[in-house]
Amino acid sequence: MVKLDEASRINYHLIAEKKLPLGSGAIESLIRQAVNLRLKGNGKFWLSHNAESLLHARCQWLSGSWNSLVDSILTYRIYPLSG
Repeated sequence: MVKLDEASRINYHLIAEKKLPLGSGAIESLIRQAVNLRLKGNGKFWLSHNAESLLHARCQWLSGSWNSLVDSILTYRIYPLSG
């Protein structure tokens, strides 16, 4: 049996005070919206690499981080890592 220290446990009282969701419903809803409705459907076929890239881009858009993603891609194209 693995014993967890106090710091690694979820503080349910704090989460309840802030009225944050404790269940998996919010995550399941996000998966339905971000993944199932966009990547799955009649006639849709994705190679795993392409689907992963599209899912990453979709999550960046939904989280409001799209500009940061684009900036990092453009910066990498201008200043590629030397290897």
